[in-house]
Amino acid sequence: MTDAQRQENVRNTELLNAELPDERFVDESYLHWLYDENPLGPGFQESVDEDGVRVAHYALIPQVYRSPDGPEPFIFSLNAVSRSGAQRKGYFGMLQLRVWSRARDAGVVAGIGVTNARSHRGVEIMGWRMVGQMPVQIVLPSPVRPKGWQSWPVQDNFVDSPTFKELSVGLDDGPVEHWTHSWTPEYLRWRLASPNGARFAVHASDELFAVSTASAFRGVPVAVIVKLLVRGAAAGPVSGHAAVSEACRFHRAPAAVYAGFNKFVSIKGVPAPERLKPAPLNLEFCSLTDRIRQDEFILDTFEFLDMDAY
Repeated sequence: MTDAQRQENVRNTELLNAELPDERFVDESYLHWLYDENPLGPGFQESVDEDGVRVAHYALIPQVYRSPDGPEPFIFSLNAVSRSGAQRKGYFGMLQLRVWSRARDAGVVAGIGVTNARSHRGVEIMGWRMVGQMPVQIVLPSPVRPKGWQSWPVQDNFVDSPTFKELSVGLDDGPVEHWTHSWTPEYLRWRLASPNGARFAVHASDELFAVSTASAFRGVPVAVIVKLLVRGAAAGPVSGHAAVSEACRFHRAPAAVYAGFNKFVSIKGVPAPERLKPAPLNLEFCSLTDRIRQDEFILDTFEFLDMDAY
């Protein structure tokens, strides 16, 4: 990390922590990982200062999505923030135009984002389409540990181990009907190495690769299923219930939370009550090319690990 990168990360971290307090923003290490260490490149960031103080920031980080026709460069939109007192100065719209123009000029074909109700109004004006809200389910485990499963905590350089290398091979060769996020071993290794404090765990059987983390609600521990990827040549939708049971066993949790959808892995739970959701999870899409029709774009799967929730 250069001195210039560090100073930018320090300024942006201070702004984000002031307006969106989160344990990820205790120092600049999270943004260094997010912006500078992504194996797909640094992405695009735009910021505004007033009298030496950072007052607005917007970032797009690179991702790859694939369809039956092959992979394409996408971006994920995040960290769009203006300092209190500066929201009415038009910085959000200005930065959005700048950063998206840079992405389009670099050959990016489309963008994905997740917004709350307030942010949705802003991106809708700029031409985004809401694909829908991410459903959130509460899933109960089986009382018996499923057979054929193993679990590993993502710690002590696990992502650099021979075990992780073996588990991650072929995950990006899974089925795709419309569009899905590309999970190469290099990208998955980087994503699981996030320094934001999430205690990731990996669970695997012959059919499925799952990633979870631990959380709690009113003092009760819950396992959060953040990613489900098909392994091998499994035909048809694979049941994800064994993955839920294994994650609950690993985290010693009586229930699991699963947000999102997966065309190739079935999860059957009960919808989480609205009062328990921190905010609506609006899944947004914006096409930057005539080759991808905005009104026809369909995602096969989108889960917590595809965004920046953990």
